[in-house]
Amino acid sequence: MTELSFKTEVFEGPLDLLLHLISKNKVSICDIPIAMITDQYFEYISVMQELDMELGGEFLVMASQLLLIKSKMLLPVENEGEEDPRAELIDRLEEYKRYKEAAQNMDELQHTMDNVFFKDPEPLKIPSVQTENKLIPLEKLFDAFFAVLDRSETRKPIDPKMFRRVIGRTNYSVRHASECVMKRIKKGEKTVFEDLFSGLKVRGEYVATFLAILELVKENILIVTNKGDKLYCERGENDVELDLREEY
Repeated sequence: MTELSFKTEVFEGPLDLLLHLISKNKVSICDIPIAMITDQYFEYISVMQELDMELGGEFLVMASQLLLIKSKMLLPVENEGEEDPRAELIDRLEEYKRYKEAAQNMDELQHTMDNVFFKDPEPLKIPSVQTENKLIPLEKLFDAFFAVLDRSETRKPIDPKMFRRVIGRTNYSVRHASECVMKRIKKGEKTVFEDLFSGLKVRGEYVATFLAILELVKENILIVTNKGDKLYCERGENDVELDLREEY
């Protein structure tokens, strides 16, 4: 005698049962054969009742809704634009299916992470580095420039020619001063801040050179650091070849 086996399905709700029936019959959610699905739905809840399985009230509510949809499907269509009686049920099933698939994916990820073990982080031993070079504030750079300017003007006697021409003074290009500054600083070496002004003769050249230094520092072409009582200049990360054809 052939042994008979029975398998009972446990469903979380009426929508879960409907999805099972749709999958079992290999039909589309968007085109549910409502008569067939309704009959199978009633068969399932009848078996559940006979097995004394706990049957929530939502299963009975869905049964009445299926009967209502089935009766509407049997009526003749009066208007072509009339809404499909299954539309609301289809929307609910599609939304429930998305949530169910998301829950299944999260459950799989949870079980996957159960077999993953992490090593506790170890403290990193970072050696302390001491250096005398520090980026200086802008105010200190101005103070150094004014000190250079004061020393240059006190060492030189007043030239009588300065009073002959009040208008038409020579303009000194910041761009040209930038080129001169970068020529004085070799790659990989540091130059004393004051040395960048050596050889200059008039106040306009000093001002143009200082403005050039500020612009180069702003563009990270030049770096000014402090060591002891002196300022040092060196080439920065954005070191580029300056073009004298263009001026600031």
